[in-house]
Amino acid sequence: MSLKIKEAILRARKMLCLEAVVRYGSISKAAEKNNMKQSNLSVQIKQLEEELGEPIVTRVYNGIKLTEAGRSLYSQSCDLLNVINKIHDVNLKTFRLEGTIRLWTSDGLGIGYIAECFQDFYAAYPKVKIDISCSLDMPKSDQFDLAVVYKEPTDKFLKIADKYNLEFNLYASKNYLAHFGYPKNLTDIMQNHRLCTRENYAGVWSKWADILAKTQNVAAVTNSSAMLLELVKDGIGIGLLPKATAEKEDSLLCLSKIKLNLHHEFWLVVRREVKDVDKVKALLDFIKNASRRL
Repeated sequence: MSLKIKEAILRARKMLCLEAVVRYGSISKAAEKNNMKQSNLSVQIKQLEEELGEPIVTRVYNGIKLTEAGRSLYSQSCDLLNVINKIHDVNLKTFRLEGTIRLWTSDGLGIGYIAECFQDFYAAYPKVKIDISCSLDMPKSDQFDLAVVYKEPTDKFLKIADKYNLEFNLYASKNYLAHFGYPKNLTDIMQNHRLCTRENYAGVWSKWADILAKTQNVAAVTNSSAMLLELVKDGIGIGLLPKATAEKEDSLLCLSKIKLNLHHEFWLVVRREVKDVDKVKALLDFIKNASRRL
């Protein structure tokens, strides 16, 4: 059974008093170092003994000595202090980290999953600014600190931080399906429906290129993932979209009856010379957590 907050605070206070008494070797010295009255500190130790039901310290000529029960309790008090120190360090780091991080990615990966980690990141590190560049052409490695890329990097100045698989499915808006009906199969799509696509998809998947070549009505082609998403949401046609992006849109339905599941690998990379910089490591952790939800 968990202690209530007030009870937990009182117990933690007594445990920390025990740790201080052992660290300084006497109740009087511990009280002096922590700006406490010696009598108040003695009460804390006495209450701890009463709760335990046996002595935890004995007084000797040069200070105090722990009983067997006291040694066990003291070990736990050290664990508690370590946890508190970690919390303190995190708070200090939150306000110490500042400066700019240069992040590069494609707009598809940017809106698909990276953007969702920024709110929590800025809440934790309000003094860090992220310069975000989105394009299809990867810049030189000295022009960014972190990057999310669709091709495995071979640049010796880059370190791979993680690798993922992005799942793609066919989606259509509810309005589109109400007007044109749910497609029976891929042949039905190619002959009787409209498709929207991103211009580079044909080069990524030969199967998709074959579908496009046989489709009677390719309604729109764009070089932007954001534009492709809007086209499909507006009912212009059926589109191949990342599941992580499309599932957030209430107006879209996955055409799960059409068995077309495509995947694309991508990599999270960091420049080797900044991989150990605290602010970069912090953003890496947030992006990794967002990636695990794909």
